[in-house]
Order: sequence, then structure tokens, then C-alpha cells
Amino acid sequence: MGWKRCLARSTLLVSVLLLAAAPLPALAGARPHGVGPYKVKDLRVVSGPSPFAGGCPGPTDDLTITGHELEPMITANPANPRNIVAAWKQDVGTANQTRSDLVASSLDGGKTWTRRTIPGLTACTGGTADAGSDPWVSAGQDGTVYFSGLAADISTDPPTTAVVASRSRNGGRSWRAPAAVAAPLQGNETDAITASPRLAGHAYLVWANFVFAALPRTNTVEFSRTTDGGRTWSAPVLVDQPGPFAIDQAPRLLVLPDGTLLAVFLRVDFGLGQLYAVRSLDEGRTWLPPVLAGSRPIPPTIVDPETGIPLPQPGFPSAAVAPDGTVYIAFEESTSPTSGAIGVARSRDGGRSWTSATLPGVTAFAFEPAIAVDAHGMVGVTWYDLRNDRLGDAALTADVWFAHSQDRGRSWRQTHVAGPTDLRTAPLPAHNYVGEYQGLAGLPRGRGFAAVFTLAAPQAKDGPTDIFFARIGPG
Repeated sequence: MGWKRCLARSTLLVSVLLLAAAPLPALAGARPHGVGPYKVKDLRVVSGPSPFAGGCPGPTDDLTITGHELEPMITANPANPRNIVAAWKQDVGTANQTRSDLVASSLDGGKTWTRRTIPGLTACTGGTADAGSDPWVSAGQDGTVYFSGLAADISTDPPTTAVVASRSRNGGRSWRAPAAVAAPLQGNETDAITASPRLAGHAYLVWANFVFAALPRTNTVEFSRTTDGGRTWSAPVLVDQPGPFAIDQAPRLLVLPDGTLLAVFLRVDFGLGQLYAVRSLDEGRTWLPPVLAGSRPIPPTIVDPETGIPLPQPGFPSAAVAPDGTVYIAFEESTSPTSGAIGVARSRDGGRSWTSATLPGVTAFAFEPAIAVDAHGMVGVTWYDLRNDRLGDAALTADVWFAHSQDRGRSWRQTHVAGPTDLRTAPLPAHNYVGEYQGLAGLPRGRGFAAVFTLAAPQAKDGPTDIFFARIGPG
């Protein structure tokens, strides 16, 4: 989106952040008792042709790219094990425009999908906003599916964004007009919504407000909740406010088994990349002081040696909580165009202390991990890496991989999910070719995972990129 120029500059700084904590053992050759290989049981495109191929109202519509989709998120409905819902940005443009966010739902475990719009989200769907971005979805224990995103006015200087939320009571087949959670402001970014797994009608939304180019400035992480199924939202509550020369961004919110809320976010501060966790014991009304989970110097931007263009490096974490309360965070840890790692941090005391390790078998530049835990406590991680790229050819070859662990991250087994795909055919390197994040959800009543991710050519058929779904489970 046009308002994201400051975000793109900051995310280049936070590549390869995080965690200098004590390592956990990560044994590539170990196979815990009872864990066999996982395999991709279903792989299919979910995005389809653009519903806005004829264009939309607005002064910047001619800069959008029809069929260009990015940044998918996914949730599995605990009230209906065959209901899966995904969302993504649709028709992303050369100067960061996006015609709208779309939502797709499946009622048969991912075999077939129905695509829907959020009514009134943007001018393309009957609203007034120029663009939508940062879609997030989460399903509650009562079956309500929640959506959050950004609604932007990019024709103003500076652009402003509102944080909005919607809900579906029928598994994602229809949606209410979005409610405003945070008023339009310069710098509202990186929202994430989480439905309560314990309390019917309760959901929680976190976002950051920052403008990287305007330091010194008051930058914040904020929170809102609904207790009536998304009809109304509380006034924003401050979660964290760093110093005037630091930026908090990309907050993620988890609900621990005892009802404690745990927000995890990145901080960029005087050349350091830091990961913080902060707890709320009263459902978000107040927040305890943040706990430093790890810190390391921010490295130089890593570029493609053949083109000089930055490789994908958003530096955004992905977080999940297991049924036993163990918290996991996945993060990027690449160090050069040809070497990298995916890190996994773990807390067994509700975010008070952390240890970390890296996934074994990742030998190339790696990016955009997504982590989830299924109903049996199996931990899963998806990511892209460039292990199959060959210097000197015409392509920038990436594959999607999956690793799972049954023993809380002490050992892992790895599976190829999709690819190879050629990132250079995606038109927007500044958007990390595939956006800033991908989605992974643990299946609530079975063993396995539902993943969504972005692929370019040769897999994409309806524009330069498509959104794909994979169901991954025991072989």
C-alpha cells in the first residue's frame, strides 16, 4: 500500500532479528517415538480470478495489478473441523495500492473454496477507503470467524489508515460491514486478530502505530477487544510505548490456557532488533511491563547477488501456543544470500523466560516462517528458502517447506510442500515478492495443519501470483 513506504524501510532494518537466548537441542537425525513423516495431502489454488478485473473507483486504480495476490492468513474453525477460512490482499499495485482484501472459506476440509468480499471495506466493495491491507482471520470456540485489516486513504498526504474488524457467523460465507476499531491515523499498521478459545463472543485485536521516517516520535502497540461477537469494540488500550527513537511493530496475540493474554512484538532500537513479550491478566484492560525475549544487532540488508535487489526480509515473527501452554515464536535468521536459518523460540512459563534454537536442515537463505500447533500438541512450521536456487540462471528459485516436532522443538522432521517457484516473475520485490507474512493453522480436532502461501510462476495462473492452500498431515 502507498502508506507503507515507511514500513518497507523499517522492515529492511529488522531482517535477521532476534533471539540470543540459550539454545535448545535440535537434532536433525532424531525421530521421536510415534512420529512418522508428514506429507502434503492436498495442494490447490484458492485465490482464483480477480473479482475486480474491470477496475474500481478511486484515483490510483490504474496502478493496481489485476490478479496480484499477497499476504495470506488462515484459520481452522474449532466448532466445525471441516471449516477453514483464509484471507489475502487482492490486486496489489506498483505503488502499494490494493483493491481490497478477500476471504475464502471451505466447508469440506479445503477441497473446495468459496471466495467473498468484506462489504464496505474499500471502494471496490461499496465503502470509501482507497485500499485494504494486512488481512488477518481467527475463529472462536463458538464458531464465529473474525477478520481484521486496514482500510486506507492513500490519496491524502500523509496517507491514513483505520484498523477495522468484521465477523462471520456462517463459516466465512458472508460477512458484516467492518466496524472501526482504531480511527484513521498516519502509521496504523500490522494488525492481528485472535478469537478467544475459551469465551464465546470474545476476540482481541492488536496493532502498531509507527512512522519510521519521522523519528523522534511516539510509537505504540495498542489493543482492543470485543465481548459481543464483534458488534462493538473497546476503546484502544496501550500495550507498549518504546522510547522516541524506537519502533514497536508486528504484534501477535495469544490466549494461554489459563486465560492470560500474551502479546509478542518486534522492536527496532538504536541498531538492535529485539523481541518482547507482554502479559495481561485481566483480558487486556491492563498490561504488565514487557519482557525482553532476545536481542541482537541488526545486520546489513541482504541482496540478491545477481540483481542487487533486496531479498525477502520482513523480519516479522509468527507465534502459537500449544494446548499445554507452551508458547512458540518462529523468526528469520538468515545471514547471507546463500546461508540462513529459521529460529524457533520457546517459553514454558507463559512468556516470562525464553530459550531458542534453529530448525535443522535449513542451509540456504530462508524467510517468512509461520508456526502453529495442532490439537495434539504437534508443532509445525512453514517457510520459504532458496536452497534450490542456482546462481547464473534466469530465475530466483524458492520452495515452501514444512517441519514438525512432537517433542516441543527438540527434534524436527522436514517435508517439501510446494515449488520451485520463480520469485523474479512476481512484480514487486519491494513487497518481498510474496508479501510480509504467510499463514499456518493447526487443525483443531485432528492431527495436521492447514497452510496458505503465495506462489509466482509457473504455479500462478490468474495473474503474477496466486494464493495456494495445502493440508499437511501424517503420512
